Amino acid sequence: MSDYLSDEEQAERLKQWWDDNGTSLIVGLIVAIVAVVGWRYYNEYTTNQREAASDLYEAYLEAKALGQPVDSLLSQLDEEYSGSSYRTFSLLHRAADEVREENWEVARAHLVVAGEIAQSDLLRDVARFRLAKIDFQLDELDTALATLGSIGSDGLIAEVAELTGDIHVARGDNDLARDAYQAAVDEAKRDPSRPFLGTELLELKLKSLVE
Repeated sequence: MSDYLSDEEQAERLKQWWDDNGTSLIVGLIVAIVAVVGWRYYNEYTTNQREAASDLYEAYLEAKALGQPVDSLLSQLDEEYSGSSYRTFSLLHRAADEVREENWEVARAHLVVAGEIAQSDLLRDVARFRLAKIDFQLDELDTALATLGSIGSDGLIAEVAELTGDIHVARGDNDLARDAYQAAVDEAKRDPSRPFLGTELLELKLKSLVE
């Protein structure tokens, strides 16, 4: 008896293997193709979205600098790119504009949304820090302290400590204020990017509390 399969037997075994495995092989191949095509489409789509949001944000900044109307640009940014970092940037600008007009509640609303949609911890904490400054301005000291306590970005350590000290001074707690100002001074001295006058002001605040 031959050790080799006949052509008919080989064909029959191949047919049986295909019957057992062909469907799953085709499905797996289709899934792989769809995944590759989908990933490429997603990357292209997100790149296009990011570029379009960037262009719209730049148009907003240019119009704002020239004193031109920006409402339609902001509406488009809010509606079409609601979760983008560029919308977050625009909300920070809008909040700053409202603060200059002392429209505290409107500014607060912008900052709350900015914090909710921010795609990075630093941007989220910048929004929270500015929100705490508004709370401090409105004498909502406990709320301001709670907001500051939620900030964890290294780049804001000195600023958070300084504002914490200001809040404690307003509450009449000089011991806690002194500790906060000292922490701010120490951090500022470790940060070469901080302006000298900023560090000097911190030290003056600290010295004013030394008994």
